[in-house]
Amino acid sequence: MSDQQTPEQTGSAPASAPMSRRTLLKLGSLGAAAMGVSPLLAACGGSSSGSASSSGSSSAAVGGSGGGKKATVRVWTWYTQQQKEFPRLISEFQAKNPNITVENRIFGTPDQFLPALAAAVSAGNPPEIFAPHIRALTYGQQGVSADLKKELGDDFLADFFKSTRDEYTLEGKQYALGWMAQTFGIFYNPDMLSAAGVQGEPETWDDLIAAAAKIGKTGKAAVTVSANPSTSGLDFFLPLLAQVTDDPTYYLKLDQLDGVSYTDQPVIDALTLLQKLVKAKVFQPGVNGTAGDQAEQLFYTGGSAMLFNGSWTPQDLITNAPKGFADKVKVMQTPALKPGAKHYTANQAGAGLAVSETSKNKDAALEFVKFIYSPEQYATTMNNSNSMPSTQSAAEKVSNPVLKQMTSWLIAGNGVPHIPFGNGSSEAGGPLASIYDGSGDPADVAKKMQEAVKNVRG
Repeated sequence: MSDQQTPEQTGSAPASAPMSRRTLLKLGSLGAAAMGVSPLLAACGGSSSGSASSSGSSSAAVGGSGGGKKATVRVWTWYTQQQKEFPRLISEFQAKNPNITVENRIFGTPDQFLPALAAAVSAGNPPEIFAPHIRALTYGQQGVSADLKKELGDDFLADFFKSTRDEYTLEGKQYALGWMAQTFGIFYNPDMLSAAGVQGEPETWDDLIAAAAKIGKTGKAAVTVSANPSTSGLDFFLPLLAQVTDDPTYYLKLDQLDGVSYTDQPVIDALTLLQKLVKAKVFQPGVNGTAGDQAEQLFYTGGSAMLFNGSWTPQDLITNAPKGFADKVKVMQTPALKPGAKHYTANQAGAGLAVSETSKNKDAALEFVKFIYSPEQYATTMNNSNSMPSTQSAAEKVSNPVLKQMTSWLIAGNGVPHIPFGNGSSEAGGPLASIYDGSGDPADVAKKMQEAVKNVRG
């Protein structure tokens, strides 16, 4: 996900450098810790009377063009990709709903956003619409976020890709909606593959290993992967769980330790596959020390022929790579376990939107949500910002050719979870580092992953 930064201010903030989801999760750990100290619903507590009063929006939402009380809907995110789109959306919405005022606030980074959201939640005054970050499920369980399945209905939710919907679902309740989806693939320089004698795109992991051997003889790395911070290493690893089980929901259960454990055989099998790739020198040296930006740089400076990365990559290459480089780059699916098998790849929505359960203006917030996700508005917003949509109807209208190709994988049902939402789940990335550096044994690493997660959960 191409999370971005702006100065902390409302509305029309100036553009700034992109921030990858890796950084998001790294910062998210700090933010989550900050959130964790707050007596969240002790303050929210189902009391809506105090929710809106301090925001200046003291009346219930009525919307529409008739009379009645006015309502204010505050929208808090750090999603600068749409910093030019939100003013348009708000203007069109308010023209149709003169009794609802939408206040859009885009924070610069997650580390600016998260403490502010935590403070608002702790004070019992969360914004009507907000980015829930990795607290999405926790906020839902605590009653901060509304159950959007109940509020919007199954027909509304049916348009969302299952992988982007599942990540915000717990015990049958939908605590947020995917805003910008993200999916991963392998970007490659066709000139370097050709120079190494690699014909076509590797379909299986064995094909990739064979290609890596040829590329290695040219003195270049085959595939650049980032595992810095350690949660980034999970982006590549977790989809392997779906490949070895043919179960795209396996990680959702593991994330909650719901009847499965990191010590179970599928995890060991996936670790063994990753170890096989490491031993075959598929990846560049120093994976654990390679940050996302460094991985991209290694790719576009010719240090590697391929790059495992997300759907924000085309925009990054246009911005940062030598002129013309982005034009030659192609993208392919991550290889499958065997010929004809599904090319499961990491996909979820790193950016989502939740609605406050306790605000007196919840109905007004839901009206705005329905407006911005309406098929015409949402597809336009995603295309104008070169963002990957979370709904199938918008996916059919994607115009960017690379995003269109990557979105087709979601339509084929290949998207699987890779974001650790469960309490302590991100700690599994630490032991995984010993597989990437070649020192770990799969069974032992699996045991350490389980211990790391359990230690946090207590």
